[in-house]
Amino acid sequence: MKWVEAVPDPAKTCGSCAMCCKLFDVDWLEKPKPAGKWCHHCQPGRGCKIWQQLPKKCGDYYCIWRIDPELAAEWRPDQARFILTHAHQDAPLAVLIDPTMPDAHRREPYWSILRKTARQHLEGRGSTLVTFCGTKRSLIFPDGEVPISDSVVLSDITIERRESVDGPHWSPVFPKH
Repeated sequence: MKWVEAVPDPAKTCGSCAMCCKLFDVDWLEKPKPAGKWCHHCQPGRGCKIWQQLPKKCGDYYCIWRIDPELAAEWRPDQARFILTHAHQDAPLAVLIDPTMPDAHRREPYWSILRKTARQHLEGRGSTLVTFCGTKRSLIFPDGEVPISDSVVLSDITIERRESVDGPHWSPVFPKH
């Protein structure tokens, strides 16, 4: 996966996928909803009941599957059961996971590619992928996943890089409370 502009690939459409209507915290509608719950306007498998008057924030959003022409069909959120997004306020690259399938991102082919992407981000930006599954959060590293305590603010976490004979190794440093 690479960083791409938020312009959808014309060959990819949302179709019956509406995972963004479930996995995002939506506070801009007349009836706000928490992450992991379906929007009251959504008809799962069919789409938005108010698509003719779709709120601007909804209409302007594209998941990474829609904008990255290199991601295959199995990365479509309703197939993968998670969304890859640059649109999360707390993470440069976030994995929003369907709470009904909390290990969806750990299945192949996803897990090996997510860990490879984490390595690329760590080497390039010094940041990594953050997962969100309901209220649970974790960081993905090339060698695994580290849970984040509910009391920790993401921006307070630093990432430490250590060199070893096997190459670089990264680990989170959590704030001391």
